[in-house]
Amino acid sequence: MKPPQKVALLIETSNRYGRDLLYGVRDWMREGERWAIRFTEQGRGAPLPTWLKDWQGDGIIARVDSPQIAAALRRTRLPVVDVSAERFSSEFSRVSIDNAAVARLAAEHLEGKGFAELAYCGDRRFLWSRQRGAEFKRGLAAKGRRCVDFVEQAASGRPGSDAEIRAIARWLKALPKPVAVFACYDGRALQVLEACQLLGLNVPEQVAVLGVDNDELVCELANPPLSSVQPNARLSGYEAAASLARLMRGEKKTVAPTHQVQPVRVVERQSTDVVAVADAKVASALKFIRQHACAGVDVGDVLRAVPMSRTRLEEKFKALLGHSPHRQIVQQRIARAKHLLAESKIAISEVAEQAGFDNASYLSVAFRRETGLSPFAYRAKYEVRKTA
Repeated sequence: MKPPQKVALLIETSNRYGRDLLYGVRDWMREGERWAIRFTEQGRGAPLPTWLKDWQGDGIIARVDSPQIAAALRRTRLPVVDVSAERFSSEFSRVSIDNAAVARLAAEHLEGKGFAELAYCGDRRFLWSRQRGAEFKRGLAAKGRRCVDFVEQAASGRPGSDAEIRAIARWLKALPKPVAVFACYDGRALQVLEACQLLGLNVPEQVAVLGVDNDELVCELANPPLSSVQPNARLSGYEAAASLARLMRGEKKTVAPTHQVQPVRVVERQSTDVVAVADAKVASALKFIRQHACAGVDVGDVLRAVPMSRTRLEEKFKALLGHSPHRQIVQQRIARAKHLLAESKIAISEVAEQAGFDNASYLSVAFRRETGLSPFAYRAKYEVRKTA
């Protein structure tokens, strides 16, 4: 019997994203070949393990975050798949998160809340943070909106220090309120929340905060619980394993960047659960739509809940949000459909019913118009694999 191939996994276990990458590799192994895994627990940014120098293996999946790590992996002369987004390019085949898509999803979520002021709290040390901030600002600028950037406006202290949190607090204090802050990842978002506590700012009424990674323990421990963009690291790990298997079979290496995996959705918790429009009627209409869109309501139902003329409601929505009440209802339903498609196995007809569409055909037409994909194609592309 042919012995299993030996594969090293040089991925941290200290955060949700890294653990989900590992789960993705495990998922592929359950469907494909059974590898002999070499793996040691480590944190993000840790040096390569000393055993790698003499290890006799067949392939490596690693976070290649620096030229030094790249050089060490090159010396092994083994097939390598890079699962980092920390460098502009990689000499190895690479599978990583689509940072531009993360930023677009964040902007869509926060703009939908009606905030006139938006800001980005990044971390200049990381390329992926700079990429997310650049795309967030670019998308807003295209709509004639500005974004204040913490990285450009305030000097930070040592990473994670009290001085850094005080710097974020000084930046927040100067921002017009209410403001929505997109933080580059959940750890930075926690610092923003702590800075709000220092200043006595109410979250989300004065400052709404959105992170990235959806590390459930971190987000639920936050005060208030933190909304976060959910990446699909599990799919990234699966695709990395599939790519490494091809390389170990001798197939030609794909030139980097290899494959960018898009995020799934925004998981909303209390830190962004607010409607920030000054017009009380529009705020009430938005709240009603958020609560009832998937129950099959239409604009007439909105007007019965928030009495005014249809023309006036349309005018107010266009002025404050840039789109109609009907489109707001559709967007809410599409968001629900995306969640069900990515995180459940229920039939498309059931997805349509739970998202507020009359039938699967109506869902398909609306979903393709909004996303460019059919519900079936979206599920195949973004399905979140479960731990069990």
